[in-house]
Amino acid sequence: MNYRRATLLAEKNLVGTGTEVIEVVTRQPISRITLAWRVTKTQGQMNSYPHTDIVRIELVDGSDVLHSLDGGQNQAVCIYDRLCPSMNHGQHLNQMAEYSVYGIDFGRWRHDPMLVLDPARFMNLQLKVSYDSNNCDDGAASGNLEVWADLFDEKVSTPVGFLMTKEHHKRIPPAATGYWYVDLPTDFPIRKMFIQGYQKAKEPWNNVIEAKLDEENEKRIPLDWDLEDYHRIMKGVWHPVEEQIVGTALNLADSHFYVTPTDFYSCPGLSPMGNANLWVAGWGTGGDLVFQGAGVQQFAAMVHGWLPNHTFEFPFGDPRDLADWYDVTKLGSLRLRMRAGAGGAVGTVSAILQQLRYY
Repeated sequence: MNYRRATLLAEKNLVGTGTEVIEVVTRQPISRITLAWRVTKTQGQMNSYPHTDIVRIELVDGSDVLHSLDGGQNQAVCIYDRLCPSMNHGQHLNQMAEYSVYGIDFGRWRHDPMLVLDPARFMNLQLKVSYDSNNCDDGAASGNLEVWADLFDEKVSTPVGFLMTKEHHKRIPPAATGYWYVDLPTDFPIRKMFIQGYQKAKEPWNNVIEAKLDEENEKRIPLDWDLEDYHRIMKGVWHPVEEQIVGTALNLADSHFYVTPTDFYSCPGLSPMGNANLWVAGWGTGGDLVFQGAGVQQFAAMVHGWLPNHTFEFPFGDPRDLADWYDVTKLGSLRLRMRAGAGGAVGTVSAILQQLRYY
């Protein structure tokens, strides 16, 4: 076999909150790490997004951090990079599994021979997964975690480096329409930048409405965008986010379901399951969809939208061509200016960089 999938952590039940530390003991080159999280539902609705159970995913080598994102950021990066529709299974029924998936991609695609994590080049690789098992479903006391690695086996890889993706900045935004600056690192070329404006049930430009990048005190301005307009334009570039919902709508009462697309007009197409004479209606913004039914009614829906987990993507060059990425190593300074949205001083805003780290 040229490639194989190895288990880094067999399915393990984790109670409450905590951090699971997994020693990466394989010495074979790693193309991708996949994490799966499941909780047993205690209700037919939801209290928050599935990714909120995964508080942080970190890959470290001693004090050297190679990957650091929360669950929602991690899923968003995967969705943009892989052009996949979702990372959630979308089954939200009482006593059934709420299942979500996360990933660390070290290459441009799975089994990319040039960009690979080579454990032999590190001393003490550890994967740290912090969790809170009752965020998505507040009745769940525990969750189950599994972790796998996609390895190069008989196939010989000749890596020059790997993709390193980390959150470099996070804060509560200032008062509405206020500006702030972030100094970005210039140690490695940047493949992509991501900006997340996170607030439950709100579209991301409620928290951050403008982003401007400048080199060496505005000697050059690579980007300057109103983010609501940017997302409208990028609908001609991005792959849409699509996710199924199978849940239970209560009788003329709000039933909340939290999904991956978070733009203002994320739209569910749905149908009742069971009594065809009973209706179900759904609406909402920011990934918080509210459903009501005539009677307690199970339903199936497909949600179509954009901006996975409140996140904007800014690609720098051809994502498949290493030589075309943003080489910031020759710059004296790189600065990101952001402007708070109409919400102001609520939620959080994060800046995430995906860098090419050479060996």
